[in-house]
Amino acid sequence: MASSTPPRLLTSSPWRHLAGPLGAAAVWAGGLVAVPMVPAPVTLQTLGLLLTGALFGARAGGLAGALFLGAVLAGAPILSGGASAPGAVFLDLGTGGFVLAFVLGGALAGLADGRFRHDVMVFLGAHLAILIVGFAWLFLRADLPLGDGAASLIGLLPGALAKSAAAALFVRPLLAHRERP
Repeated sequence: MASSTPPRLLTSSPWRHLAGPLGAAAVWAGGLVAVPMVPAPVTLQTLGLLLTGALFGARAGGLAGALFLGAVLAGAPILSGGASAPGAVFLDLGTGGFVLAFVLGGALAGLADGRFRHDVMVFLGAHLAILIVGFAWLFLRADLPLGDGAASLIGLLPGALAKSAAAALFVRPLLAHRERP
């Protein structure tokens, strides 16, 4: 099993203290790039989340997701397209489960270790966790028919795979020096 310790440079102060907020900002910035799809737009939000978790560790990745979620709940207009969903409005948001799952996805990305194939699978797993929680929320909140949900999920997989591969390519040179048994 590979070490899950991020590169020393990225865990040193002040990076250690800025990783969560910078990651949340990366998630927000990723929402500025959106391709409309049903039931949720395809954005680069998860790419920012994966990179945060991979470069700064599971704690920072989860914190980035939690800070983003907290800002959404507080009413910040940081959802895709500049939308907001403060407090109780978030509970009625059909796509709220995807945002809620950012905490888990960011933490899972911390399992990256600099090996390309391994990291693609880690990142794809993080994407799948976000998609599964997101679609479960949709089934509960928006009465999404199972067939439509399955088709939508399958339609989002190529984007998840592409973002997973892009993240793995980016972090590989930064994480490749980690000691492996």
